[in-house]
Amino acid sequence: MGEALELIRYDVANSCFEIGKEALAILQDIRTPLSVVAVCGRARQGKSFILNQLLQRTGGFQIGSTTRPCTKGLWMWSTPQKRLDADGREFHIVLLDTEGIDAYDQTTQYSTQIFSLAVLLSSLFVYNQMGGIDEAALDRLSLVTEMTKHIKVRASSGKADVRELREFTPSFLWLLRDFYLKLEDEYGRKVTPNDYLETALLPVGGMGSAVEAKNQIRASIKSLFPDRDCATLVRPMHDEQALVNLDQIPPNQLRPEFREGVAGLMQLIFAKAQPKHMGQYVLTGPVLSGLTEAYVKAINKGAVPTIATAWQGVAEQECRRAADLAQEAYTAAFNEEVAPEEAALDEEHQRCLQVAKEAYDAVAVGDDSVRRAHQQKYIEGCTARFAEVRARKLAEASALVNELLLKANTLVSSALNSASATPETMQQTLGQFLDQYVRVAAGPQKWVKLVDFLKTAYPQILRDITAKQEAQARADVSRLAEEVQAAHKQLNSLNSRAEQAEAQVSARSADVSDLQQQLMQQGQQLAAARVETQHQTGKAAALESQVQELQLVGEKRLMALQQETEAAARQARLLHQQEVISLESKLLAEQQRAAELTAQVTELESQLSAMSAKLSSQTSESSEYMRKYGKAKVEAAALATQLEEAKGQIAALQVQVQVAERGRDQALRAVADLEGQLEEIGEEIANHMQEAEAEREKSLTESRKGSTAVYRWSDVNEGDQLIKAV
Repeated sequence: MGEALELIRYDVANSCFEIGKEALAILQDIRTPLSVVAVCGRARQGKSFILNQLLQRTGGFQIGSTTRPCTKGLWMWSTPQKRLDADGREFHIVLLDTEGIDAYDQTTQYSTQIFSLAVLLSSLFVYNQMGGIDEAALDRLSLVTEMTKHIKVRASSGKADVRELREFTPSFLWLLRDFYLKLEDEYGRKVTPNDYLETALLPVGGMGSAVEAKNQIRASIKSLFPDRDCATLVRPMHDEQALVNLDQIPPNQLRPEFREGVAGLMQLIFAKAQPKHMGQYVLTGPVLSGLTEAYVKAINKGAVPTIATAWQGVAEQECRRAADLAQEAYTAAFNEEVAPEEAALDEEHQRCLQVAKEAYDAVAVGDDSVRRAHQQKYIEGCTARFAEVRARKLAEASALVNELLLKANTLVSSALNSASATPETMQQTLGQFLDQYVRVAAGPQKWVKLVDFLKTAYPQILRDITAKQEAQARADVSRLAEEVQAAHKQLNSLNSRAEQAEAQVSARSADVSDLQQQLMQQGQQLAAARVETQHQTGKAAALESQVQELQLVGEKRLMALQQETEAAARQARLLHQQEVISLESKLLAEQQRAAELTAQVTELESQLSAMSAKLSSQTSESSEYMRKYGKAKVEAAALATQLEEAKGQIAALQVQVQVAERGRDQALRAVADLEGQLEEIGEEIANHMQEAEAEREKSLTESRKGSTAVYRWSDVNEGDQLIKAV
């Protein structure tokens, strides 16, 4: 929404200009760049209508229907319009409605002052006029020439130089209302409104003061407004009575050409309404309000508004405000939780100074000398603030260090007085304190005071711990002596068990020897059996001829005897196999007994190893006390000697076990040889049987040829006995 507010009004009673406080406050709250569009022109020619179109509303700025002017002074719309520039940056547009110039109740000076204020404050100056540009219209803009007499760029200069003044003038838009002329040149070619304006501003020919005055107005307009444009609007409608309330007429009742012209005009105005500059600086609301106050103050004093002086005053004011904002930004940005270290504090100070500088640069305007002066002031203020914070932070850090060291002293004393105090516990206590101290303590005195504390605490800790260690050492020596005696007892017990194991090994060795003798006897029996077999083989060869004679008679008897012979061979083989199995069982039992002996030896070795480890541990623990307690050292040496003797005995047992294992291997090889001999005997018997079968077949063959033989019963009996022997 919004409303029109008086920005500058004239107090007739006091004959001076006044600034509206409400409008000024609105300007001061606009922190973004600001564009000011001022519409000026003769009274009662529709300036307020154009402004209402920019607001896209009716009933904004007052539009009157009489000859009495509605707008006095300069009026501002209370709600600036937000816009974006070509780079997407935000700025605001402020609309100004000026009092009509050349009104019947105005003086030339008053009109010039209103005109000058509108030009000085605006970034786009819209000059509203009815009809085309003629000499009368140009004469009414003679205020431009008069304005140069009422404005100075610098205080030291006299009349304003147009070339200097043009740097501070706004863009100029000459709006021609109710324009009815055809935009054509003398040859009938169409021209643009800008061409029409430039043609009207060309110097006129002729001589004399009147011509010179006309050309001076044209030259002043061109010099003061180098960025100028022209726009035209046709008559809104033909009903004169309705034009009295133009702002209330619905848009659809207006001429289409007028509506199109108004739309194009709005686009042109918004395109040219860019943020106002003062040199290299873009003006914001506070800067514009300061310039307004400076210009009005100069006019009320009867002086000529000086742009440089007003700008200098505004720059001083804005730089002071910027310095205050910079200090506020510094205070707001300063991290009170920063570590109380010199480097951290300085780093935070520099960071916040950069924040303050950014806040200062965003507001400060003016020459470098003015900016540097106020910049130095806010830096001094920030430095003083930093000094206070620094002193407070360092004092707090020092107090915290003292508190931590006091607690540490109490903690160390309690730990030393504890009955369980050891170097390890004291190291752990100090380590926990140092971890907390490093994590919590801060400040430049942090390490200095810690070193002083440790210089005092460590000697006391060493004295107390040394005394406790000496007492503990004496107790440990007594304990070690008792343990050495116990170790002696255990060693004697182990020696007894080793002797028993040795006796068992000797017994087992005797058993192994008996087993070996049995194996030798079996070998001898096998050898005798082989000799007997060879003898019987020879005897069988001698009786071969007799067997041939008996074959025809005792074929059936021979078959029976063959079966008996095979059964006897199988039985003999079975007996030998049983003997081998029995020997293997005995051998396995001996192996198990040897394994049990080995396990016992291993257990003894483990016990001895444990005793050795325990003895090594006791020796290492008591090494540092050996120098004072020689007796314990001598006993430990004796124990080590006994241990070596036990190890030698164990080694002898191991040798005996190895001998038993070798005997076992020899017995296994003898059994394998016996099995081989049995296989050979079986093969020889099979060969004899095959030969006997072959001879029988041969005898049968001969008997079939008719040969006869006489058999004696004694010979048959002798053959049976031979077969049975085999």
